[in-house]
Amino acid sequence: MATFPVLALLIYDLIVFLGAISSERKSPCLRDSALISVLFFFAGMPALVYQIVWQRALFAIYGVNAESVAVVVSAFMLGLGLGSLAGGSLSARFPRRAIMLFGVAELGVAGFGLSSLRIFHWASTFTAGASLPYTVVLSLLLLTIPTMLMGASLPLLVEYLVRFSGRVAGSVAMLYFVNTFGSAVACYLCATFLLRYGGQSGSVLFAAILNLLVGATAFFLGRNKQETDAGHQVDSQIISRGDGPMRPLALAMLITGISGFIALGYEMVWFRVFVLASSDRAPAFALLLSTYLAGTAAGSYIAGKVSEGKGASEVLRIIGLVMLIAGAVSPYLPPLVAFLKWKNTPFLLSAVAFFATAALLGAVLPLACKLSVPADLQAGRRVSLVYVSNILGSTLGSLSIGLVQLNHFGLRDVSLQLGACAALTGSVVFAFGCHKSVKPPVWAIATVIVAIGAIPIASRFYLGLFERLIFGGSANAIMPLAKVVENRNGVVAITREGAVWGGGVYDGYFNIDPMNDTNMIMRAFALSAFEPAPKRILEIGLSSGSWAQVLVNQPGLQSLEIVEINPGYLQLIGEYAMVRSILQNPKVNIIIDDGRRWLLAHPDARYDAIVQNTSFYWRDHTSNLLSVDYLQIIRQHLNPGGVFYFNTTGSDDVIATGLHVFPFGLRVVNFLAVSDSPITIDKDHWMSTLRQYKIDGYLVFDPTIPKSETTLMSYMLLADSMKQAPTLQSIETATSLNARLGKRLIITDDNMGSEWWTGESNR
Repeated sequence: MATFPVLALLIYDLIVFLGAISSERKSPCLRDSALISVLFFFAGMPALVYQIVWQRALFAIYGVNAESVAVVVSAFMLGLGLGSLAGGSLSARFPRRAIMLFGVAELGVAGFGLSSLRIFHWASTFTAGASLPYTVVLSLLLLTIPTMLMGASLPLLVEYLVRFSGRVAGSVAMLYFVNTFGSAVACYLCATFLLRYGGQSGSVLFAAILNLLVGATAFFLGRNKQETDAGHQVDSQIISRGDGPMRPLALAMLITGISGFIALGYEMVWFRVFVLASSDRAPAFALLLSTYLAGTAAGSYIAGKVSEGKGASEVLRIIGLVMLIAGAVSPYLPPLVAFLKWKNTPFLLSAVAFFATAALLGAVLPLACKLSVPADLQAGRRVSLVYVSNILGSTLGSLSIGLVQLNHFGLRDVSLQLGACAALTGSVVFAFGCHKSVKPPVWAIATVIVAIGAIPIASRFYLGLFERLIFGGSANAIMPLAKVVENRNGVVAITREGAVWGGGVYDGYFNIDPMNDTNMIMRAFALSAFEPAPKRILEIGLSSGSWAQVLVNQPGLQSLEIVEINPGYLQLIGEYAMVRSILQNPKVNIIIDDGRRWLLAHPDARYDAIVQNTSFYWRDHTSNLLSVDYLQIIRQHLNPGGVFYFNTTGSDDVIATGLHVFPFGLRVVNFLAVSDSPITIDKDHWMSTLRQYKIDGYLVFDPTIPKSETTLMSYMLLADSMKQAPTLQSIETATSLNARLGKRLIITDDNMGSEWWTGESNR
């Protein structure tokens, strides 16, 4: 994944940052603000490292289904909002100790950060598998203290800078810029370096060290500084530097709340696009977030400069204009990514457009503060109210768009809805900024008409969107997909040949015919070779239902439980005759949940075999189902002699990890069977079982069909291959595997396997 376009945008922000710091240093009165800005830049870096790592750690406990993701993200943001209110109150009560309090907050975050992963691990032993309401409470309890400390920083420092500069918008813009820019840099480091080489624990250690350095510096600076120079303090009666009275604080809160809702809605829509375009790689989210934050930072700083000397009416018009343009442009961004992918061009070149759109929305917060917050001793408290409104709007956007809108309307419709919401809000705000007695200029009316009219036109560019995002420039991109299911859990696409693509990655075929083995269904039939008489089977991941159809019809099976995270597959299975019957089969129990979360929630469930035909080992969050930590959970759910049979997707590291946990193993093509008991193949019993196999009343290996015997003979040859030199299409013993593989990476929840490597392997 070419990351240079994102790096180039960060370099642009760096140039702006250095220029801003240099300009601050030119004024003796503002030299302190330059130092504070540098500290706040570095304070922004650990905040995003924590967000990424803590979310990963909590997802391992509470699952990565849409509900858990929304809850954890919302808990993080609500903590920031509460911290903003607390910071605003403290800034008004202790205005001369703002820097010291900021330092204390950073030291507090460092203390929590150093022990955070141990705290989450401790909490998981008591709360794993909790219900959704319980998850809400637990997430808030775990995240409230550190996120409140993070959220308190902005209003504290705003109060300090306003007292000496007399500029509200400039102070907010500068601080918001440097802090958000620091977060953008941290996201880029996470995507390209930190999580790849340091894992979760190393990344958290890096973040905590930064917190310690920033906190200690700020604490001693604040303690030693004499903040009593009245000559540098602004007159508390100054309420405006513009050409008219300020607008009510409630208006600024309303505007920032709506912009926060739209901004988080954009982020969720854009993330879905990046997931599909990147084939669901973990760095995609961090790179998108880096682009988004870098744009927000730049927009904030530019807004602060543009608004200098402007009155409330002019500021309103600027806010309306930036929201109007953002709304008009945003619906075209997903088709832009698809077009680049279709042309075999690095899709991250589109980062410039995402950066610019984020910059437009990033301008709203400092402009809203300029609109309604006077430069007096209550500036920090008032800014905290505006900021918390933005956070609450963002939280509502995360929940509404992520859980509701994307579940019912899909990517195109939600993109158009968000664009319309931004454009209409911008139009209304723009209108409020115009004097009632003066007719709006022609250019203003034309801008509104063009912007609003551009939104429905964007709809036509979504034709073939998913084909291009998934298949890029290959021939499949010009063939319309047979079916597409969109919901809050993602996108499932089916080609005309019956191939399943979940989240932009190949996920199998609708096929149960071993004589026409397009999906290597032979591996499902192979379970009965070494687990000849299972009574209870658990399947993690349903996908097309083809494997479930084979497993549930194994002679002698009593029950098959299936845990699937995306209910969209059920809708598709009902449309394909070869697998439709599993939906009515009395032996089958389908559960919609995250597989790991469900296992943790049902510690007493035991099975003779657990089968997991999950996706490629390098996909985002796949290590949650491949790590040592997960395999230990699996082990607790196997009956004596039970087998865990799972897809390694060709990764030697996955095989080595399985054999690291279980003493016995057997590779079947690219699957691995592991157990605490010896695994042997009874070829004669296997052949007998295969000849009895019936699906929907029909023999799978019908002796009247010549190809049936040919297929059975190939299965016998496969069973004999374990005595020969290993090949990709053979069976191999654990002894041979251990000798051949040597030392490999053992996947853990902490190192996350190969997820953060830009190629398909870390070797």
